Amino acid sequence: MRVTVIIMQDAVIDRLSQLILHRRDHLDPSSRLLVGIAGIPGSGKSSLARHVSNRIESIRGPCCVTVSMDGWHYPRAVLDKMDDPETAYKRRGAAFTFDADAFVSFAQRLRQEGMNELFAPSFSHADKDPIYNDIHINDSHKIVLIEGLYCCLNLEPWRRAAECWDLRWFIDTSPTIARDRLIRRHIESGICPDKISAAKRADANDLLNGEWILAHIYEPVSYWHIPSWDALPTKS
Repeated sequence: MRVTVIIMQDAVIDRLSQLILHRRDHLDPSSRLLVGIAGIPGSGKSSLARHVSNRIESIRGPCCVTVSMDGWHYPRAVLDKMDDPETAYKRRGAAFTFDADAFVSFAQRLRQEGMNELFAPSFSHADKDPIYNDIHINDSHKIVLIEGLYCCLNLEPWRRAAECWDLRWFIDTSPTIARDRLIRRHIESGICPDKISAAKRADANDLLNGEWILAHIYEPVSYWHIPSWDALPTKS
């Protein structure tokens, strides 16, 4: 049975931070605590991960690092070689425009290699391409937050990543609210020049991806709904 926890912004950051720290304190010290944070586009995954990470580090020091799935976008050079590059660019952000196998391999290394030093890619929104080995996960990082659209899916190969997480969270957000956020984000980031084109992109790509994600959520997962989340900044 699906149960969604509804809690206000500051309270949810405190509660989730404490849940993570409690779980970390009861985990084998030779292993990292891995938290997968998923949601539809515009749900607030990045904002949640950033604020929870900051809260944890304000309590325990530099023990937490956040990794976004954005780093596993296929670079534009790969999109150019796809059978239908025009569609690939229009649907960028859909599952087929991510390197799923590389992401799964990274998740499994996180799970299997204990506290070993690892590197993860980030994503340059200016260059619109990944930056490889940009995020350093060192031996002081006892907690890793992994946020992204496809972190908690029940389909192959994605489910093999979801199986690696100690905690799986899904940000439960109304598609209407997410759509409003996406329109603002597309305009603010320069992806779209105006509200009409931004709405078209949200409807033709982002919300389609969201519907697909909702149909394939890995269970068990904890659902969180944050009514006041719009007070937090949108994803850069």
